[in-house]
Amino acid sequence: MMKNYLKRKLMVLAFMVPISFLMAQDVRVSGTVTDASNGEPLPGVTVLVKGTTNGTITGINGEYELAVPSGSTLVFSSIGYSSQEVAASDAGDLAMTTDVTNLDEVVVTGLATSVKRSNLANSVSSVSSEELTGMTNQGTVDGALYGKLTGVNLTSISGAPGGGIAMRLRGISSIKGNNQPLVIIDGIYMSNAEVPSGLRFASGANRPNEEQASNRLADLDPNDIQNIEVLKGASAAAIYGTRANAGVIIITTKRGSQGRTQFSLSQDVGFSKAVRLKGLRDWNATNVASTFGDGEVAAFNAGEVVDYEKELFGETGLITNTNFSARGGSDKTTFFLGGSVRDEEGIMKNTGFKRYNIRANIDHRISDRVKISSSSSFIRSETSRGFTGNENEGGLAVIYNLAYTRPWYNLYPDADGNYPDNPAASGNMLLVRDKARNEDKVNRTLQSLAFEADLIQKDDQKLTFKWQGGLDFFVDETFVYVPEFHQAQVGNQNGYIGAGKNVFTNLNYTAFLVHDIFLGDLALTTSAGISYLNFKREFLYNEATQLIPGQTNLTQSGAKDIIQDLQNEEEFGFIFQEQANYNDQLIGTVGIRMDKSSLNGDPNKYYSFLKASIAANIHNFDFWSVDQINQLKVRVAYGETGSSATYGSLFTTFDPTNIGGQGGSVIDTQRGTPNLEPETSQELEFGFDLGLFDGIVGLEFTAYNRKVKDLLFDRSLPPSIGFSTQVLNDADLENKGIEIALNARPVSNENVTWNSTINWWRNEATYTRLGVPPFTAPGNGFGLGLGTFYIQEGGSVTGIYQNVDGTPTEVGNTAPDFQMSFYNTVNFLNNFDFSFLLHWKKGSENLNLSDLLFDDGGTNPIIDERGSQYADTWIQPAGYWRLREVALYYTIPKSALAVFNGTIQSVKIGSSGRNLWTKTDYLGYDPEVSTNGTNALGSGLDVGPYPNNRQIFFHLKVNF
Repeated sequence: MMKNYLKRKLMVLAFMVPISFLMAQDVRVSGTVTDASNGEPLPGVTVLVKGTTNGTITGINGEYELAVPSGSTLVFSSIGYSSQEVAASDAGDLAMTTDVTNLDEVVVTGLATSVKRSNLANSVSSVSSEELTGMTNQGTVDGALYGKLTGVNLTSISGAPGGGIAMRLRGISSIKGNNQPLVIIDGIYMSNAEVPSGLRFASGANRPNEEQASNRLADLDPNDIQNIEVLKGASAAAIYGTRANAGVIIITTKRGSQGRTQFSLSQDVGFSKAVRLKGLRDWNATNVASTFGDGEVAAFNAGEVVDYEKELFGETGLITNTNFSARGGSDKTTFFLGGSVRDEEGIMKNTGFKRYNIRANIDHRISDRVKISSSSSFIRSETSRGFTGNENEGGLAVIYNLAYTRPWYNLYPDADGNYPDNPAASGNMLLVRDKARNEDKVNRTLQSLAFEADLIQKDDQKLTFKWQGGLDFFVDETFVYVPEFHQAQVGNQNGYIGAGKNVFTNLNYTAFLVHDIFLGDLALTTSAGISYLNFKREFLYNEATQLIPGQTNLTQSGAKDIIQDLQNEEEFGFIFQEQANYNDQLIGTVGIRMDKSSLNGDPNKYYSFLKASIAANIHNFDFWSVDQINQLKVRVAYGETGSSATYGSLFTTFDPTNIGGQGGSVIDTQRGTPNLEPETSQELEFGFDLGLFDGIVGLEFTAYNRKVKDLLFDRSLPPSIGFSTQVLNDADLENKGIEIALNARPVSNENVTWNSTINWWRNEATYTRLGVPPFTAPGNGFGLGLGTFYIQEGGSVTGIYQNVDGTPTEVGNTAPDFQMSFYNTVNFLNNFDFSFLLHWKKGSENLNLSDLLFDDGGTNPIIDERGSQYADTWIQPAGYWRLREVALYYTIPKSALAVFNGTIQSVKIGSSGRNLWTKTDYLGYDPEVSTNGTNALGSGLDVGPYPNNRQIFFHLKVNF
């Protein structure tokens, strides 16, 4: 009896085991995700098995394929769309509806953690790939952000191809230190250095930051980017410690997706013209005599008036951009491969920008618990920026010399190619344009590796180890050449060559343990780890003068000099963060980062940076019953960040010298300060998020107060002590601001879908403490006679000061009253997409010293209108309205592509424009100007910049 029972039991088990096994087997699901409003496929949609990290991303044509456990649930999410949950048994094609509040967007909150936007307690701005480059062609990443984010102030330092943009997040962060945000791309601490070419040694410009060099964010192709997150305030950026005082920009590049390999090819062709030129005076014998004297009338009558401004900046620049990518993969390995070539001609001959880029992003899942990722990119860029900006009688800056050039003088070369001297200025602008060179070549490698392993994985908890390392290595080669026959060179340097080789090596890694535990309605995420940074820089500059005629080789010269500077910085930090989420109702975060740095007076001392935040989703509480309000969140956050002194501030250096043929050293005039500490920000922000009518309207309001303490600055010393300057920690400033973002979908039906965003923001910055007497900000102006930034307790950080009756007085302010942008996208008749971005900058003033030059040269076209050669002031209103971007696209119906038998999946054609319309009272070339470079204290100083330009593009994009 017992034997029979056991036999029957074993037979049942023999059948049950395979049945159970089969029931537990994965099933394959697939389908296409589309936009419910127009039926267009949606690439980049995240498809996850609920409660797991198993998932994929839809491809270019919205297709997905995934192996999932039987009986599981899939969660579909994408930025700008409402998330949807679908049972695996019902999975297939899916249409997603838009959600202007982006509640399901995942936002980075730590070096190893993230959170849904609906639970976020900070104001973090995000820009998707579609918002970044979907409307028009973008030359640089920072240039593509204009008007798309609250709390972000962008100012172009030059209209030359290849960028050069000063970016400020929530105001001013430092007097002497870094005002540009930290840039992290795929975990790599990316250098955004502005590298001078050495042009000042030939032109006589005052400072390296006046050379109008481009910053290195220009190397990155905007088309490679999937998403950008901007951590504007210290409460969000605190986890990045001493590198985050000016905010953090986190860039995530595009990655592969499971399924068949999909290819994309896009071709953009565009043209650029100057936004505005000053034009010519209406010259006649009368105003020639009144301006230059009666003796000049004969030369005027004998000559022919030439519009040299148009000759210089009247070119139509051709722009081409070709981009090709492939993405695909299996359930184990996914990949994204991309390459692009950009060739942009300037509006002045012999200026332009070329960029060659290749990228490979690979993700591989070794097992269900272990995965690795690699992001690789190689970039080569070539820039020819010409000669613009400030100088002191060097005869090279073309606008500087244009201002003094009398247009009836013939400056064109003769039949033998010889250029005449300019009788009224230090240089012939046409010779400089045609024969002189100011070039920059960069070869750059960006590489990141990431390793992630789930050490413990249970139903209610998970312990994960995360390691990520990054390398940013590039060589920047600069070359400046001024021929020996240039009139300012004759009898002086007799020709100039400057060749620089600058090597940058940034290494970083982080290692974290992240523990997630679910205690009923309470979810806790604990992360603890370390961070290491090592930045090495080598600047090598060779210059030669007394050139042998016709030679452009350093060795073919009579006098040579070498300048070398070696820098090495190391930082190490501990990070701890705890996130708590109670049923998506109350979400809190506390964290601390402790950093030590070789840039601090005590390199072994740890400085602590705290963060804490709490958010309450009122709409998730049981008592909430207002159906029209689908989101009401109140939030408050506090955070601290820091910024260490620049390299070399701690010690007094020795400079080389040569006395009687004997080499030696002399003490530098800047005295080192060995006890310097990092300047620190402490920020409190609070606000609320409101969502109405199931995601049709969203409102975000944020107010903040950011105090920066122990500011670093250069202080002049009495000459009697033998030093000229010293760096001190002895000032504080305060930024106060408000940010408002309103998102809406006013129309959504089968024929028209209209999405609209209005951003409004303002910031005020004031000095609240100064431990020394007031002084002019070094390297940030032209003295109290013409105009400069002035540091005094209670004064405006962005004020322009002049000497009025012997007293430094604020006569203008470069900060606007507020800024506002109006961004709209309209899809109509299913196949048409129209979009535009309008930007309003209310208030602010610039110091227009370009107009001073034209007044002094007697060539300013406005002289006759105002009745006097010189203006009463060169402080001018710099507010504007600008149509930043506008575009119209047409997607060819799929039925028309049937002839290709599925080879071609989609074709999109269109046209777009940038800066097509500007309304301003400013009299200069462009109200967006910053002579003092990207990292200076203040913008709004105008001295002979390369004019900004408007661009028109034609686009073709094919997916197959």
